[in-house]
Amino acid sequence: MQFAGFRQQIEADLASGDRPFLVVGSAGTVSTGAVDPLHDLAVICREFNLWFHVDGAYGAPAAMLPDAPAEFSGLVEADSIAVDPHKWLYAPLEAGCALVRNRQMLRDAFAYHPPYYHFETEAINYYDLGPQNSRGFRALKVWLALQQAGRQGYMQTISDDIRLAADLYQLIAQSPQLEALTQSLSITTFRFVPRDLQTGGEEIQQYLDQLNNELLTRVQNTGEAYLSNAIVRGRFALRACIVNFRTTQADIEALPPLVVRLGNAIDSEMRPTHLPGRRKDS
Repeated sequence: MQFAGFRQQIEADLASGDRPFLVVGSAGTVSTGAVDPLHDLAVICREFNLWFHVDGAYGAPAAMLPDAPAEFSGLVEADSIAVDPHKWLYAPLEAGCALVRNRQMLRDAFAYHPPYYHFETEAINYYDLGPQNSRGFRALKVWLALQQAGRQGYMQTISDDIRLAADLYQLIAQSPQLEALTQSLSITTFRFVPRDLQTGGEEIQQYLDQLNNELLTRVQNTGEAYLSNAIVRGRFALRACIVNFRTTQADIEALPPLVVRLGNAIDSEMRPTHLPGRRKDS
């Protein structure tokens, strides 16, 4: 749904007898790193008394940057935020985190005290704050990383990741056989398009989806780079998400030539004979 129709949809739901209670905004989508207009969503949530949750599992750490996208300012208005430190805080799997503005609401929802529980009432017992009872000390690895890197360390590494993704987007845009699609936060999406197939109808678009799907597998199998995929405007795209502080400028510069070389080889193998250009048996 487009944001312009958001209020109307809530009003329509209420008029039909439904009871909206939760709105989820995104602070960095998984596929492209897009950020919703969080402040505008929060305003509507307050108007209709809806819980405002922000999925910041990937992108929320970028809010600490002085040049963070303006949309991130709306994070402070959220009732709850999800963050996965194993994504952009470089922690080992798995480390998921839910930040909730009002801790008492968690206690009201989850606290459970059977007769055999005799714990100090003044201590913070995390079984009172979520559905899980026995748990390991997952937070230790996050705490240690925070102690080692500190706020400034994270600001530097996250800024570097964003800069590298932007540099990759520019390199891709300069390559005649690569189509740059999106760039936001540390995610760049693109696809390989042979020069003689850069215009055409639906059949060519379907072939490009198949070509890039196979290209993704070949790139991963080389061990030289690891790309994932996204669906952008209905088309299969290659996705570079930089969330490793060891990624360098040299890594970024090596990726486009690798993709083009493998893409040309796959195209020569896969292209159907009835499409223009090279033939499958050439």
